[in-house]
Amino acid sequence: MISAALDQAVAGSFKDLTVEGVTRAAGVSRSAFYVYFGDKEELLLGALEDLFADHRDRLGSCWSESDDPRRALEKGLYGLARTFSENSELLGLAFETATYDEEVRELWMAMLDSVTESTADRIRTLQRQGEISPQLDPEALAEGLVLMSERTFQVNLADGDLGPEVTAAAVTKVWWAALFGSPGLPREPTGSPAMVDMPEDASPSVQPPAERS
Repeated sequence: MISAALDQAVAGSFKDLTVEGVTRAAGVSRSAFYVYFGDKEELLLGALEDLFADHRDRLGSCWSESDDPRRALEKGLYGLARTFSENSELLGLAFETATYDEEVRELWMAMLDSVTESTADRIRTLQRQGEISPQLDPEALAEGLVLMSERTFQVNLADGDLGPEVTAAAVTKVWWAALFGSPGLPREPTGSPAMVDMPEDASPSVQPPAERS
């Protein structure tokens, strides 16, 4: 039923989606629908909750585990971009529905708040370690970077035609510049899927787009 709802909503709009249309496309009765969901909004909430639960590690943080904070951030942002790309139809519906449905908006904002809080905590830790300037405001910086990334993923991965590698590379450049400063960056962010699991001394298989002059 969730798959049928996504197919129909992507072809039109979630506002135009009907329980009758979902059940007909899924080949089930209306009574079967109401065994699982009270209405179509509850169906969307259930799908989003399942997605957040299945990808809690990726969607809950912009950082992965690594001794190098830049590499950890790059890997984390690529993981987020890949998860968003793989679930772009569902997350695109969440963006649309959150503009008018309070429950969907609250669920989405709770996810963003969690990511923002974890990012602010990581910034404070790196400030204590001397990796990030102590003059930066962790809360304000985290909120701005997370919201920027959310919007970039929405435009490029849900509404556009850019892939997760290019999108993650572009977002990583902004995070690196904001957190660590442009001078002295060790290398360009690769945004490569292979880079997530490859050894430290391996050459990235995908390069970011060339800088514009």
